[in-house]
Amino acid sequence: MLLNPLTFHTPDSLEELLKLHSSLENAKIQAGGTFLLNSLKLLKRKGSKTPEHIISLYKVPELKGISADAKGLTIGAGTTIDEIAETPLEGHFQILHTVCKNISTQPIRNVATMGGNLTCRYTWTEMPAVLIGLRGTMIFVDENGTAEEVCPEEFFKNAAKTQKILKAVHIPADAEASVAYRRIRKSQGVDIPLLSLLINTRIKNNQWTDTVVAVNNCTAFAQRDSKLEEFLNGSKNEASIADEALNNLTESIYDTRSNEYKQHIFRVSLKSAIKEIVTTHKG
Repeated sequence: MLLNPLTFHTPDSLEELLKLHSSLENAKIQAGGTFLLNSLKLLKRKGSKTPEHIISLYKVPELKGISADAKGLTIGAGTTIDEIAETPLEGHFQILHTVCKNISTQPIRNVATMGGNLTCRYTWTEMPAVLIGLRGTMIFVDENGTAEEVCPEEFFKNAAKTQKILKAVHIPADAEASVAYRRIRKSQGVDIPLLSLLINTRIKNNQWTDTVVAVNNCTAFAQRDSKLEEFLNGSKNEASIADEALNNLTESIYDTRSNEYKQHIFRVSLKSAIKEIVTTHKG
């Protein structure tokens, strides 16, 4: 299907990008393009209005790259999923390798970006739960280039709406973190997640503490299960807590699916992730 006529812009600096974004009307941002192009086709098919301008982020160097220091890991919004997957990482940052290598197929990972996965406003993408679970922040810039750090949990509570440009994400260093990630695909033929979740905790004196349970049920934006976090905090690091945890869920997060099997999969995944942390820490 041919797209409706549009003007395609390729700014080669953040300054130029911000000027275009603030001055053009009826414009859309293109990160990797894996979501946007399908969206434009769908809008045309429905007879809806389509953007007159597309602003590509591909050539903006300030949005690319991965850097690490004592404070943590910073990933540019324009960094591709494959680049993250292939970058050597240490400590709990290594969970990003698992996350990225489970996203779709290699051709998609070659072009899809961290920023696109976070800000596309589809409820089923993987990075929102991961960034919340790793206690990360999102760094946005306004039309003047002024940076603002935003808590991802709050960003998704606001339905991922923003008029600013995502420049990067930052994940703090945490030598005491124990993490586990689960992703279940919707079907063998369609690589869209049924759920993704990340559990991040610190185990001190054989007890869980400072726990984050970030869940994306893929029918709503990623969120934290505060009831489960409350149960896990203070629990002894023993295998039995995996079963007990299932009696301490915020049920509304997990019971949004259409049948009991899908609801059961959520609980199996949670139990498995908790057991992984228990076993790994004891080991």
